[in-house]
Amino acid sequence: MRKMMKRIAAATIGMAIVMTSTACSSGTGSTTAAPENKETTAVQSAAEEKKEDPAAAPEETYTLMFGHAQTETHPYQACFQEWADAVTEKTNGGLVIDLYPSNTLGSEEDIINSFKDSDTNWGYNTDFARLGTYVPELAMFNLPYFVETMDDINAVKELDMVKEWINKLETENDIKVVSLNLVQGYRNVVAGKPVLKPDDLKGLTLRCPNTEIWRAAVSSLGCSVQGMGRGDIYNNLVNKVIDGYEDVYPCIVSESYYEIKNVNTISETHNILLLNPVVVDAGWFNSLPKEYQDALIETCDQACNSCSDKMLGEFTEEAKQKCIDEGMTVIDHSEIDTDAFREAAKASYEQLGLTDTYNEIMSALGK
Repeated sequence: MRKMMKRIAAATIGMAIVMTSTACSSGTGSTTAAPENKETTAVQSAAEEKKEDPAAAPEETYTLMFGHAQTETHPYQACFQEWADAVTEKTNGGLVIDLYPSNTLGSEEDIINSFKDSDTNWGYNTDFARLGTYVPELAMFNLPYFVETMDDINAVKELDMVKEWINKLETENDIKVVSLNLVQGYRNVVAGKPVLKPDDLKGLTLRCPNTEIWRAAVSSLGCSVQGMGRGDIYNNLVNKVIDGYEDVYPCIVSESYYEIKNVNTISETHNILLLNPVVVDAGWFNSLPKEYQDALIETCDQACNSCSDKMLGEFTEEAKQKCIDEGMTVIDHSEIDTDAFREAAKASYEQLGLTDTYNEIMSALGK
C-alpha cells in the first residue's frame, strides 16, 4: 500500500508540473479545472492497476513448521504436502507450511508441550494418546474398539461433550485442533504366529508407544507390553527383545518390517481405528488473519479427507499386497474372534477410569 501511495503521489506531482508549465506558456490562466480531472484520472489508474494485479505478494507472510513421525515414503507425507500446496495457493503465499517428517522438527511431546509456554509457529500430527494426557476423556479415541468405522468417528465428533473436550485443549492447553479428519487405518497385531483371540497373546510381549494410554490399550488385548519409539522397533524385533507389535499396513511397509522373518504373521484384529489429529499452537493460530485461519482449516480438512479415503482403501490394499509378496502371512479379519477382543479391551477403559464416560458416549450414539 505504501508503494502504491508513493506512485499515486508521484503521478499527482507530475501532472501538476505539466499543468503549471502549460498555463504559463499560454498566458490565459483559464485552465483551473484541468488539474483536478487529471489527478482523479491518475488515482483511478493506480487503483485499476492494483485491481488488475490480485496476485501481488502480501505485505506480511506467515510460516507454519509442521512435523510428523512418519517417513518421507509414508502416504502422510504426500497428504501434508497437498495441504501445504493448497494453503500457499489459497493465501497467495501469505501462509506457507514447511514439512518435517521422521520427527526432524523435534519430539512430538516436546513440541506440543511448548505450545503452552510461548506462541510458536509449530504444529504436529499427533494421536489421542498424546492429547489424552491433557484432557483425559480424549484418550478413549485411542483405546481398542472405541470407534470401528468412519461413520462412528463422524458421529462421535458431533457430540457436544466431545466438542467441549476439544475446546478445553485450546482454552486450557493452547492446543488448536486444525482437523480431526485424518485416519491412519486399522491397527493389527503382528507376531510370529496367528493371533485369533486374546489367549493367543499370553506370554508374548508386544511393542507399544511409550505412554500410559498406549500401554493400557495394547496390554488389554492379552499381552505384555514394552514401550519404545518407532525408531527402536526394527532392531528390537531382530534381537527378539519383543515378540511383535501392532500397526497399520502402510507403516509395516514404509518401515520395512516385512524383512523380519521371525515376526511375519499379520492378524487383522482391527483393534484400533487410529485417528491422527492435526494440531498447532493456539496462540500462533489466533495471531493469523481470519482469512488465513479459515484457509488453514479448510485446506487441511480437504487434504485429510482425501488421504483418509486412500488410507482405508488403496494405500492399505497396496501395502497388504506388498506384505504378502514379501512372504508375510495374513489372517483375515473374518477369522478373528472380535467379540472376545472387545470384551478384553474393556480393561483399558477401567484402568484409565473411563468406563462411565465410555458408557455415556455409547448411550449417546444409541449403542
